[in-house]
Amino acid sequence: MTLKKRSIYLQTFEVGLFAIIIFLIGYFVKRTDPLLIHNQFSFLILWLGIVTLFYGLAMGLVMWLSFAIMAVMFYINDPYFTTTLLENLAFVFLFGLFFSNLHREMDQYQIQNKYLQLRLKELSSAFFTLKISHDKLESIYITQPASFRFVISEILESCEHNTPELSASNTLKILKKFFGVNSAAIWRIKGDKLHRHFYSIGEIEQDINNNDKLIQEALLQKRAIFLKDIEEKEQTAYIYAVPFLDKREEIVALLIIKDIPFLFYNEDTLLKINVVFNYIWTEYKKRASLDRIRNNKKESIALINHHERQEIVDFKLEVVRLNNILKDFNIESRLFVISTKSQYINNEIKEQLYLNNELEVLDQYITLQCNEQYIHIILFPFLSLASSYDKIEKLQERLNLIEASAQKGETLISKQTSVRNFNRIIEEFDCAK
Repeated sequence: MTLKKRSIYLQTFEVGLFAIIIFLIGYFVKRTDPLLIHNQFSFLILWLGIVTLFYGLAMGLVMWLSFAIMAVMFYINDPYFTTTLLENLAFVFLFGLFFSNLHREMDQYQIQNKYLQLRLKELSSAFFTLKISHDKLESIYITQPASFRFVISEILESCEHNTPELSASNTLKILKKFFGVNSAAIWRIKGDKLHRHFYSIGEIEQDINNNDKLIQEALLQKRAIFLKDIEEKEQTAYIYAVPFLDKREEIVALLIIKDIPFLFYNEDTLLKINVVFNYIWTEYKKRASLDRIRNNKKESIALINHHERQEIVDFKLEVVRLNNILKDFNIESRLFVISTKSQYINNEIKEQLYLNNELEVLDQYITLQCNEQYIHIILFPFLSLASSYDKIEKLQERLNLIEASAQKGETLISKQTSVRNFNRIIEEFDCAK
């Protein structure tokens, strides 16, 4: 409080001066009773009350003591003098108690008010920081509205991926279109060194130094390396390197990024680039292998005679690839499984699924027959349980219509699960053999 910060000597001087002034005024008004003790209204209590409530108990006692000393000269023979002084002293203690309680409460409210102001300031700062973060994230997702499924579908539909150069060219063009990659290159790796340049965009050197720290770390650790992952940042000219590993865990290609806009340089975007690059190059390697098989006449005949078996092999390869992505990046994919013993329902499901426009480019579908059961499995890559809800709900509505049109006793069972449970589903229906 303001009064507590004032000097006690200054307060004593003010109270003493106030007492003298009151005494002198009373003396000029009535010389026989300068403190006006014998009036109908006790002015003495009024002055003591004002001083005590304004300054506190200590100054109230100083005022009372000043009046007592002054009154000795005029009221020494007054029989009521002592009683009046004691009564006034009691009121001084009463006013002092009120002053103490009042100021204690005021101090508590003042402390609480300061705390609330501090908390309000902290929360305002936190809210402002959160708003800036939200605006930044919003700007990122407005300028980058692409999902995994959309980007990969765009690449798979844009070219045949007949050669590594063509696959590298289309991959980098898509990365530039959706993720703002301004400068990057894809290289063939041989013997843990940069061997051959496939394709590049932007201002990036055609001859890249094998001793670059970022590239060395990516080749040594066989994983994507950020600029922040290396300590000697001055020893690299690049910000991101993503290796592609074959089934023998050997690096066969390396994506090197030199320049990307600031708003796109975040872990979410770099993770998407990593997943997209590895997915596309896995697709290229698969297509290249199939092309080599088809160029062989004997293998071509085998493919024709066992077309369904090859379809199942492709489906399993996709499941393995998505399982690896789930394990490495925690990006979920879903399976929707339908089983029935009714041939009518089986044919209706086939017709619905083959004509279903809800199945996009990435979605895959196979049908199996195991132990008198017809099994239909639909694969939804890069969809979580929540994001696959609408798709599966629409499929479920169609299945309900099919089941309603079937004869009595003909039923179907459907469920969805994670892609990691594919082998369990195959074992459940005894389709492993």
